[in-house]
Amino acid sequence: MRSLWVAAVLAACIAVPAVPAAAQVGATFVLRSGDTVTGSLVDMNARGIIADVSGGERSWPVSSVAVIAFTGGGKNFPADEVNKVTNGRHVLALRSGSNIVGQLTDIGGKNPLRITFESSGGSRDYTSSEVARIYFAKPPDNLTSAGTGVTSNAGGIQVPANGGWVNTGIMVTKGQTVNISTSGQVQLSTDPSDVAGPAGSKQGHTAPAGAPLPGTLTGALVGRIGTGQAFGIGNQSSFPAPASGMLFLAVNDNYTADNNGAFGVMVNPLPYRSR
Repeated sequence: MRSLWVAAVLAACIAVPAVPAAAQVGATFVLRSGDTVTGSLVDMNARGIIADVSGGERSWPVSSVAVIAFTGGGKNFPADEVNKVTNGRHVLALRSGSNIVGQLTDIGGKNPLRITFESSGGSRDYTSSEVARIYFAKPPDNLTSAGTGVTSNAGGIQVPANGGWVNTGIMVTKGQTVNISTSGQVQLSTDPSDVAGPAGSKQGHTAPAGAPLPGTLTGALVGRIGTGQAFGIGNQSSFPAPASGMLFLAVNDNYTADNNGAFGVMVNPLPYRSR
């Protein structure tokens, strides 16, 4: 009898979490009312969007949600993404820089979550680690940045450590010399000493698979032309454009949800002279 009583007491003392921890993915929820809530995305079902907020379950009808942001902290939404949002049509903004217009049909699975999105190309599953933002409606104007994804600061470009690829709005030509200056420091985890300058991790950590440029220093400034391959920039004062197209910039990390800070970048392509 005593063993049964002890077993019952132990069972009663075991806390049952409201939401399975493995199913949670950090996100910021911007509601159409203008309220912003930080928590973890858990699921999408008949009740709408399900989240864990401070250990408790919250749910909102899809009609009440404007944006689910996995990066960027729920602010400075790129205008070129926001402008694609229309009534009844959702926008899936990928960390690669691509935007897909269609309909979010399901969220499920574990970390990373499975995000099912239907577009003119058919239905496809993405992982939450591939997605930067999901738009259901346009966010409030004060949360939208001007231009094409560039957050300006004294004429420069802010490249946030948790924001994925940033569209600089600058077109370059293959072989063109691009002058660049960088400043600032970013934090790559909750460890205060885990920081990086534009050249990369100050502890010498290298980026694993899944980062834009694996095998090189984590946290370094990297570039990409259009949807091409990533290349290292670091703290160089200039680099030759490896291809022709739009210049994108990012922080070299495979997991950005726990990052903080941003690099300030000035980009000045020199006049191109064909040979």
